[in-house]
Amino acid sequence: MDAVLMPKTSIEVGSPRTPHLGRREGGLSISALRTFVAVVDTGSFSKAAVALGVTQPNVSNQITALEQTCGFRLLNRRSQNQSLTFAGRDIYVRARIVLSRLSDLEAAADLFSGLRRGRLTIGFSSPTAALKAMSRFMRAHPEIEVQTITGNTLSLRQDVLASRVDAAIVSMLEPDDGLACTLLDTNHLALLVPQDHELARLSAIDFKDIATLPLIVREEGSVTKALVERAFGNLALAPTPVLAVHGNAGVKEAVAAGIGVAPIFASEAGQDARLTAVPLRGDNLTAGLFLVTLPENLEMPTVAAFAAVAKLS
Repeated sequence: MDAVLMPKTSIEVGSPRTPHLGRREGGLSISALRTFVAVVDTGSFSKAAVALGVTQPNVSNQITALEQTCGFRLLNRRSQNQSLTFAGRDIYVRARIVLSRLSDLEAAADLFSGLRRGRLTIGFSSPTAALKAMSRFMRAHPEIEVQTITGNTLSLRQDVLASRVDAAIVSMLEPDDGLACTLLDTNHLALLVPQDHELARLSAIDFKDIATLPLIVREEGSVTKALVERAFGNLALAPTPVLAVHGNAGVKEAVAAGIGVAPIFASEAGQDARLTAVPLRGDNLTAGLFLVTLPENLEMPTVAAFAAVAKLS
């Protein structure tokens, strides 16, 4: 096919000078737009076919389909001096813009999939495990911006469902059917006591024996509180706590202040010279430490990469 010539002027699509066809229902094809632009840029159907790595009949079919979708001719098909119609010029300019923006989008997607750009928001109730995983992730992917939200299991579950966080590391008694859950570790209950408390010298304490102690407990929504209440219920015990505190940091300060002692997951006790975590003996005193996220979030490269390093932490 002869060269395609660009007219020097353009008029609105729908001009009487634009040859009209019956419009076919359906969306515009990106492949057809690429073919159309290639025909104009290379100057012929045959050269466009070579550039695109397809046959010339394929190019002809793509142009015909695009014209039928638009409802008007894009090219004046004459034996010599093939040229764009006025409407064809308008579509050509717009097609170049669309393909340019698509190229930018594909480049951004490549950057994101390669973890060279992006943001990851992680929630956690257990800083020890979460921060270890985040440290590993940030060393492997320094270009990714990492943000954090803290809370208890209940509040973080709501954050995940509302997409306020991409994923969260939380303790749970069992996997959540509404979320994608990956078991990272198990947490066992211990009793947090002041370092100079008489119980600090023991290697372990029977859980039933703490019922008579001044207990400091976590707030509603905490898995620690739920596990402690379940364990007491199994023993037909119902002790009255002396204080309920939000968060492990508050629990530690209350114990250090001498207000009482507190059941806490051993992995969350941390290093504090003022305190000692004594293991508790008994049945069903463990909970799972899970990475939780929406199932569809596992398709996100950042979440998938974080899940991989969290399993290693």
